[in-house]
Amino acid sequence: MRFKNYFFRSVSITGVPIFGLLIFTVAIFQFVVPIFNGTVADYITNLVPVLLLTVGAAIVIIGGSIDLSIGTVCGLSAGITMWTLASGLPAALSILLGVATGAFFGLLNGFLIAKLRVNDFIATLATLNISGGLLIVLSQATELYGAESEFFTSLVYGRFLGIPTSFFIAGVLILLMQFLLLKTILGRRIFAMGNSGAAANVAGINIRNVKLATFILSGTLAGCAGVLLASRLGGVQAFLGLGYEFTAIAGAVVGGVSLAGGRGSPAAALAGGLFIGTLTQGLQLIGVEPVFFGIVSGLALIIGVIFDQKIQDIGQLRSRFDSRVLAQPPRRQGDRG
Repeated sequence: MRFKNYFFRSVSITGVPIFGLLIFTVAIFQFVVPIFNGTVADYITNLVPVLLLTVGAAIVIIGGSIDLSIGTVCGLSAGITMWTLASGLPAALSILLGVATGAFFGLLNGFLIAKLRVNDFIATLATLNISGGLLIVLSQATELYGAESEFFTSLVYGRFLGIPTSFFIAGVLILLMQFLLLKTILGRRIFAMGNSGAAANVAGINIRNVKLATFILSGTLAGCAGVLLASRLGGVQAFLGLGYEFTAIAGAVVGGVSLAGGRGSPAAALAGGLFIGTLTQGLQLIGVEPVFFGIVSGLALIIGVIFDQKIQDIGQLRSRFDSRVLAQPPRRQGDRG
């Protein structure tokens, strides 16, 4: 009985299954491909922008919505950063404008959805095309590469204590989002809104402002991801970032963020993104063609949704199990059996 109860509690904790699966996957690939550890660090460095997008997608999904625009917003933020940098602006100002581009689109999404009550799927699909179109126009009007800035390049290729600078930047941002969601009033309101918007509204929570905040956070993280992406690539082309939104949403869902809203965490979403990235890197090292990586991400998303439903079923089973245990009368000292 105790083991069964412990199992139900452990498996239904958000993040526990994906962290276990991530460790298992790393161990398998390390055994099959001895050079795996030597290449995965470089791959994670390249994956950092997508991991930031994954955390941003998770925040919106936990709040009960969806953001399809984060990929192309990330690409446009990268384009704005490179354009302003190539135009002669200081690197710090170019970085700020890149992040501001993402925040602006987050604000736009939030305004359309929270204030004008446009369906989140339709609104973010529209801004996906708007931001993607703006990047195409910008890339055709000017060359988005060739800007020289040691400070800007060091955002990704710099080292601090022997660790890539981008790891520290992403780590600080993700820890900040983890703290915000789990330890602040805004975070509690985001979870409440995701669980039941109607109930949260009755409780006095301003649903519109909270929803607006989730999209601003997502857009800002997309802007940060775009800056890091531009720093890593050293140039920006049209269609950059298109498709990243799918990988980010898949990583968040695989990490235990419920598409129904109200459950998940940035740390669990990070683990989901790392799992997909690690799986892709491992498959590449054993000789699987890159054309199949999209299929792997799609299958991972389907499995993640199914697994999420099973976790909810386990949670309900655990609740019924706890109720039966509590309903049993306490045994007296002289009872047998």
